[in-house]
Amino acid sequence: MFELIKDLCELSGPVGQEQAVLDRVAELWQGMGLAVARSKIGNLTAEVGGRGPRIALVAHADELTYLVRAIHPDGFLWLAGGQAWTRTASVRSTYPAGLRVRVLGRHATVPGVIATTTGHLATLALPELNELTWRDFWVDTGLSAAELAAAGVTPGTRVIWDAPTERFGAHVVSKALDDRALLAVATEVARRVPAAELGCTLTLAATVQEEIGLVGASALGARADYDAAIVLEIGLAGDVPNVSDDLMPLRLGRGPVLVHKDSMVHYDHRLTAALETAAAEAGIALQHAVFGSFGSDGAALMKADIPAALVGFPTRYTHTPYETAHLGDIEALTTWLTEFVRRADRLLA
Repeated sequence: MFELIKDLCELSGPVGQEQAVLDRVAELWQGMGLAVARSKIGNLTAEVGGRGPRIALVAHADELTYLVRAIHPDGFLWLAGGQAWTRTASVRSTYPAGLRVRVLGRHATVPGVIATTTGHLATLALPELNELTWRDFWVDTGLSAAELAAAGVTPGTRVIWDAPTERFGAHVVSKALDDRALLAVATEVARRVPAAELGCTLTLAATVQEEIGLVGASALGARADYDAAIVLEIGLAGDVPNVSDDLMPLRLGRGPVLVHKDSMVHYDHRLTAALETAAAEAGIALQHAVFGSFGSDGAALMKADIPAALVGFPTRYTHTPYETAHLGDIEALTTWLTEFVRRADRLLA
């Protein structure tokens, strides 16, 4: 699984510009003999086959992004947040300073680093930071404004983290585990379960623009007529310093996660119970969770009258270029879902 996760996570696929990811996933699915289709806004679906209730496994293709908001006369790039943004940024968002990025110009991808005034000069010239604003950091590419223009860099150009996918012991560390690792899981489920063994009529779906408001899932729900959808996402691991178990009890290495509610929706109780039964029958240890400040494509699907459940694996440091998960949890999630799609007709009867 690691090599497939690495393959997908290291691609450039910011919100609204997911084409490289969708092309690679389409290649994988077509290589498995699946019929693949794309919607007008880019959602990718593959019909796996089978019989029984129509079930979709859904994961999103996009990753978090910045956008260039303006270009300094000396070539520095001022940034805007790819989600909602205001004059200030959270002081807890200082971690991007010093990180390498890819500036996805129309004609060329330009390497850069997120920079801020540091060290001796900061001590000499600037007051201590009491708040962080979008003027306190920028991207330095080493290029002039004219050279950036030649590369097709303008306001609106996406800027994403440039981070490798690596193994740290039993852990995988990467940008875009949210949600590329789950596209890998969905792909592997279809690879491991032949259509003749499915207890459902299975569809795989890769959605676009989840991070900006469940855009792709809303479009998918408007067109599809699934009996149920299982949304695959990262989870929120609390096994780090300064986070107590009573706030977030999930831990890496203790199994995949069944989410009952997040900040946007209560997940379908019947479908959630069926997934729990499938795990028990397969001897897979689960962790249960209720999430705050978190949403998924499942909310859009539920609003489209498609019962949805949310599953995933615990993840440390979410929405960073060093998201961290346990490969054993990812493998257990894959096994859990293979067992569910084999038995879905009985579990949902």
